[in-house]
Amino acid sequence: MNKTKWMKLRIVNEIKSFALILLLTAIMGLIAYVIAGSFLAVIMFAGIGFIYMISPGIAPKLMMGFFKVRPLNYYDAPQIHRVMTIMSRRAELEKSPEIYFIPTETLAAFAIGTRDKSAVALSAGVLTKLNLDEIAAIAAHEISHIRNNDMRSMWFALLLGRLTEMLSLWGQVLLLFSLPFIFMNQIQVALVPIVVLIVAPLFSYMVQLTLSRVNEFNADLGSAELMGSPQPLISALSKIEYERKSFWGYLFPRKTLTDESSLFRTHPPTEERIRRLREIQVENPEVDSRSGHRFAIY
Repeated sequence: MNKTKWMKLRIVNEIKSFALILLLTAIMGLIAYVIAGSFLAVIMFAGIGFIYMISPGIAPKLMMGFFKVRPLNYYDAPQIHRVMTIMSRRAELEKSPEIYFIPTETLAAFAIGTRDKSAVALSAGVLTKLNLDEIAAIAAHEISHIRNNDMRSMWFALLLGRLTEMLSLWGQVLLLFSLPFIFMNQIQVALVPIVVLIVAPLFSYMVQLTLSRVNEFNADLGSAELMGSPQPLISALSKIEYERKSFWGYLFPRKTLTDESSLFRTHPPTEERIRRLREIQVENPEVDSRSGHRFAIY
């Protein structure tokens, strides 16, 4: 693996994540300022900061119950538990995540929780259609989300987005009640605040999606780091993309009207993820694969 390129991409992603959180905060502060001035903006900033600092992580078991998945016991899948333990150790987590089983043949996985208490869910499709190296790469990706505290940052981004929506709705209601006074020229309203009230929620939502995509890129880099090579994750993503595409998608591979816009995706396009992973791959993929720790997994 090319460590220099890996480090460069990692730093860029970290800067982007921090900048996007600041942008979300600024959007919320701007709409608070438009509605009630600097006092409300300061109160909102102080409130969300306090909530972020004291907010505990939601219990993984509670969340997994919501998703209707079941625990995957050690005796049901000892190799998977060993993989998760090794990846967690490499990520320097204090405790290996609990493992849950998603009863679907779709290739899917997700993680919840914090570094102290977390869980990873793997689908039947992941466990049966991928080899052990590829499963380890997927597990390393999810563990990287946990190590990076992505769930907490996304929860914070969601909180900012909901507050922005609430403030926007409040401002629009106030504007609606003010219409008679505006028509009678008793109140002067500038165009810019009105535009802010309308556009801010959509812009905030798009920033949240961008943050999610940046976190995915960062978790991909984390998987390559923990595996010692990006090749296993490239292989897994290739299989996921192959299964995702429909028969007609292979006959007509160009972008169609049914394709999801990249602006409104929670995950980056798989092709772009693979391209970025290949940027940190050494010239000889076989050498790059052997340079990792995959044989220690078995």
